Amino acid sequence: MNVLVLCGGESAERVVSWASGDAVAAWLEQAGHHAMKYDPEKPGALRTAADLMAPPEIGVAAPPTAWRNGYDPRTVRGLLQAMDAAKPDIVFPILHGGRGEDGTLQALLDWVGMPYTGSGASACKLAMNKHQSRMMFQAAGIPVAAGFVADRKTFRDVAAIRNEIERLCGFPVVVKPLCGGSTVGLTKVYEPDGLVGALREIGEQHDDALIEALFDGRELTVAVVDGAAYPIVEIRPKIGFYDYANKYNVGRTEYLCPAPIPSDTALRMQTQAVEAYRILGCADFARVDFLLNGAGEFICLEVNTLPGMTHHSLVPKAARARGEEPPGLMQKILDSAARARNRF
Repeated sequence: MNVLVLCGGESAERVVSWASGDAVAAWLEQAGHHAMKYDPEKPGALRTAADLMAPPEIGVAAPPTAWRNGYDPRTVRGLLQAMDAAKPDIVFPILHGGRGEDGTLQALLDWVGMPYTGSGASACKLAMNKHQSRMMFQAAGIPVAAGFVADRKTFRDVAAIRNEIERLCGFPVVVKPLCGGSTVGLTKVYEPDGLVGALREIGEQHDDALIEALFDGRELTVAVVDGAAYPIVEIRPKIGFYDYANKYNVGRTEYLCPAPIPSDTALRMQTQAVEAYRILGCADFARVDFLLNGAGEFICLEVNTLPGMTHHSLVPKAARARGEEPPGLMQKILDSAARARNRF
């Protein structure tokens, strides 16, 4: 099968997406497929699976978002031309964040009738907007932290935002981009004076802010593939929390899979992960992130419809704990896309 892997994109996660694309393309080739890679933000440059796109080291700081204000048809035109040139049977998007994960790309692929792996446009859009998805989780009984959205147009009125925090949950809070990923722009704010800097960082990403009560707990994640929960991964950064630097630089974080938590807690979390996946209408694969405190209580943070697929990423780790090597995981994702949607 000919597979076109889409990676890179315009978000602050584009370097990580290149690394995911390199890994996915190599694993697809190992599974017996022919893979090509393409970055929609680099029109005309089709790459082979062996032509690596990511730098040897991802680095400790996320790159700036390649924000576009004006009309530029080259991205869409280039993607359509790349599909004409590669003649894929299916597209495998692994664009993290931005238009690649918010449903925009998926809607375009639907429009031109190109089969693809992963969730559809509606599920991607819901998952990307953390507040919309958390409201759906809350309605379904999936626990979430108390929180609200601050529109970026109101960022200058810090007093009003501070008053809403005090009314709803009090400090400390977590301030993070509403539609961002890889913890880029996430800040833990313990005192009101920290709000200005936290909001400024999110404003630079042209995003709104989701402000939630700080929930202290262990970081855990559940991969869901073809509707089934995989072994839970516990994430233990050696310093600080699981930020961009700790995610993508080897040696900064310890991973335990299966996570050393009580079996009944693990089962409840996996069940809630599958339910979150189902509620949003996800397909093929996703990753659901949680926090677990010492009392055995947990909250759902978000669903990632296009989670990282680098050699060090969490979904491949969970697959290996289940006895599946990454090429087999790629095949399962392709099979799921074929069976669930009859796309090819």
